[in-house]
This record gives sequence, C-alpha cells and structure tokens, in this order.
Amino acid sequence: MAHRETPIQPELKEMSIEEKWDRIHDFFTLDHAISYKTHKRLGTVQDWVDDTVEAYGKMMGRFMGPIAELMGKAATKINPNMVLKQAIYAVLYSDQMMHRPGEYEVSEVKNGEMTIRFKNCLRLEKQNEIAEKCALGFEGREICEVEKMHLTHPEHPSAKMGIVPTDISWEEGGCVWTFKIE
Repeated sequence: MAHRETPIQPELKEMSIEEKWDRIHDFFTLDHAISYKTHKRLGTVQDWVDDTVEAYGKMMGRFMGPIAELMGKAATKINPNMVLKQAIYAVLYSDQMMHRPGEYEVSEVKNGEMTIRFKNCLRLEKQNEIAEKCALGFEGREICEVEKMHLTHPEHPSAKMGIVPTDISWEEGGCVWTFKIE
C-alpha cells in the first residue's frame, strides 16, 4: 500500500477588502481593455456595444433594483425631477464599484435635467495605466468613448425609461454627463 503524504496547507493571510477591491478593479479594467483592443482590431466594436447593451437590459434589476419599477413612462410624466434624481442616485450607488468616494459632483435636478461631473476619475486613471503598462496601443479615454456608446444606445435600459444623455464632454482627468427625462 502506497503511503500518502498529508498536503501542506499554507498559512495565508486574508486579503483586506480594500486590496480585494483594488485587484478586482484592476482585473476588470485589464479584461475590458483587452476586449476593446480585440474588438477594435476586428472592427466589431459596435457589435460588442450592441451585445453589452442587450445584456444590460437583462441585468437591469440587479443594478437598479426597485428604481426600475418606478421608472415607467407614467412616473416620468408625473414627477420627472424626482424620478431622474432617484434613478441617477441608484446608478451612482452601484457605480461606487468603479469610482472612489468624492469623485462625483451632482447638480440639482431642474426641468427634468441633471449633470454629473466625474473629477479625478479612478476609472480613467486605471484605464490609462493599464493601456500604457500593457502597450495596448490606445489611450484609456477610448474606453470612455465605448461607455458613451453604451449610454447613448437606443436600446440601453435608461433610454427605454426615457433617461437620455444630452451632453457628454471630456475634461482633464474626468468627464461631465448631462441627463434629461424625455
């Protein structure tokens, strides 16, 4: 009968939640950047965006939760300012997975319109860092352009709810998005 050795169990120190988040964020950004490079090279960026938006529609409840039920066209007609504010705040809550605290400046809602400024954007910072480190051949801002394609896509869940970006502008280290209820 063969003798089996007991496997050695390494003493692993548990990774802090901050380090886990940072590593997951880096991995997501790397994977996203590689996907973008591949789709750009193949000429399939629009197909990638279409497929992504279709998947977003199926997962909307996961990211928007109860706000999705509130966002019917009737609600946007009754109180567009309240609906827009609640929808944007629900998105910003989920978006904390990609941004650091204090990165947002959010305007008051007026006439069904709201502006969000992302300053010193962690997501852009990581995209630039990974694109450079991996010599991907593009600036991180190009991935922001893909995000713009997502949010302006006519089949994006927010567009179906009547929330559309009316202005998107790039700034040094971030961007400004203006949304309106239609």
